[in-house]
Amino acid sequence: MSVIAIIALMVIVMLAGGFYVGRSRAIGAVAGNTVRLHSLPNYHGYYVAIWTGLPAFVLLAVFGLFGSELVERLTFAELQRGATAINERLDERLLEDAEYQEFRGAAIQLRERVGAIGEDMQRLRSASGDDRQPARLEALRQDQLEALNSATAAEEAAIARRAALVDAVGEAAEESGASMRALAGFELVQAPREQRQLFLSDAMQIARGELSSRESAELHAAARIVSRYQDRIRYLVSAAALLLAGAGLVFTRQQVTPDFRARNNVERLITGLLLLSSVLAILTTVGIVFSLLFESIRFFSSVPVFEFLFGLQWSPQIALRADQVGQSGAFGAVPLFAGTALITLIAMAVAVPIGLLSAIYLSEYAGPRFRATAKPVLEILAGIPTVVYGFFALLTVGPAIRGLFTWLGFDDVVTQSALSAGLVMGVMIIPFISSLSDDVINSVPQGLRDGSYAMGATRSETITRVVMPAALPGIVGAILLAVSRAVGETMIVVMAAGQGANLTANPLESVTTITVQIVMLLTGDQEFDSPKTLSAFALGLVLFVITLIMNVIALRVVQRYREKYD
Repeated sequence: MSVIAIIALMVIVMLAGGFYVGRSRAIGAVAGNTVRLHSLPNYHGYYVAIWTGLPAFVLLAVFGLFGSELVERLTFAELQRGATAINERLDERLLEDAEYQEFRGAAIQLRERVGAIGEDMQRLRSASGDDRQPARLEALRQDQLEALNSATAAEEAAIARRAALVDAVGEAAEESGASMRALAGFELVQAPREQRQLFLSDAMQIARGELSSRESAELHAAARIVSRYQDRIRYLVSAAALLLAGAGLVFTRQQVTPDFRARNNVERLITGLLLLSSVLAILTTVGIVFSLLFESIRFFSSVPVFEFLFGLQWSPQIALRADQVGQSGAFGAVPLFAGTALITLIAMAVAVPIGLLSAIYLSEYAGPRFRATAKPVLEILAGIPTVVYGFFALLTVGPAIRGLFTWLGFDDVVTQSALSAGLVMGVMIIPFISSLSDDVINSVPQGLRDGSYAMGATRSETITRVVMPAALPGIVGAILLAVSRAVGETMIVVMAAGQGANLTANPLESVTTITVQIVMLLTGDQEFDSPKTLSAFALGLVLFVITLIMNVIALRVVQRYREKYD
């Protein structure tokens, strides 16, 4: 068991002891006559226990969140200091090496030329009439491509030459008897950014006694530094946690008197914790919105908003390197919006009638025995993994739909279609509507039903004219939840509807949705400065706005009918 776990157990024991100490001291202060206490004895125990354990656990939580990062930073700083002399020798070699300076200077000049050509192209694009000069624009585009290829080649040559100089300086330092810590620091500082993190991660794993991605003397030297800092910080945090727990116990024990308002303090603390939770939830939402907004602004700086919202072609494949041509990208999201709407409409056309009628039958017509059996069975549908629904749609529903329509004379029906995905998704979200609607209908006061029966209405008339209107706000909420679930579904669409961004209203064709494209755009190694990857954030922002609009509409409906039936 780790030291931190032992300290956590000790703090828990002190917390329990604090409750006993606070309660006992409160009872002893009034000689057992608890009526003289302002607050019940248990509140005094809660107060002492909270301030005994809360500061210590906050410190341990902060260590758990940021302890590894602190160790990495300290290790990196020490290794960097140890390799100062070798890094200075490398800087001297780089300045003296004519070949490296030539490649580096050529790359800088070519990059400046690429930027100048880009400015000229932008001016031509913004010109109107005869000033546009398409032939000149095409010539500039070719010049920019050639300059970009040359700049890339010069940069790669400079990187290769620098790597050769790094190896030479490292070998010379090793031959001259440099310490292993200095060599480890030199390797870490001169490594690319992603390899630095891998180096530190391997050192952390070796320090913990785990397997690393590779083995080297430099890594073991770094691991020894990691172990030293881990031990120091761990024991420092452990001592500080015990000190905080003990100080909290002693201080709060002295506050326990007959007139001490323990209940007020405990309730104030609980209120503060609830407020903090609410603020964290709000800040999380705000953070999500701003992260989507900022990245979307970067995307819209490259792709016009009008083209994104109203473009009819979606093909986000673009050239990621200078030697790739012919892929400029098309970011018209209308096919994604249409595919999402089509599959959602099909799913809701299946789920809403079946789910709502099931809820009415179970709540108003079914007997207790049938209801006790049918409702759990129906809710099992919500527990089936979506990948199972996807397999079912791909291997059973899709071929069945294709066979049926082929038999009817349609020759171009495909297995992966919007109809297949919508039908299976509708079955999946039936429990969301049936279960919630059933609970809402059952919550309608029985007095409304009895009044309707007293006026001579039948059961069906009571359901349609009294119960359903009274339960409408809750039913709207259930339907909204089902729509949100359908809009956000990904696995079923990938397996049953395909990934082709087709703009069509034919449910027998393959389509895709917003969420599927977001997953595809953010899967694998991506560059977060290209329009292709940034378009995922723009799609997420649109999806967020659509969900917000649906929520506002649902709230308006709920408010209107709630005023009428409350």
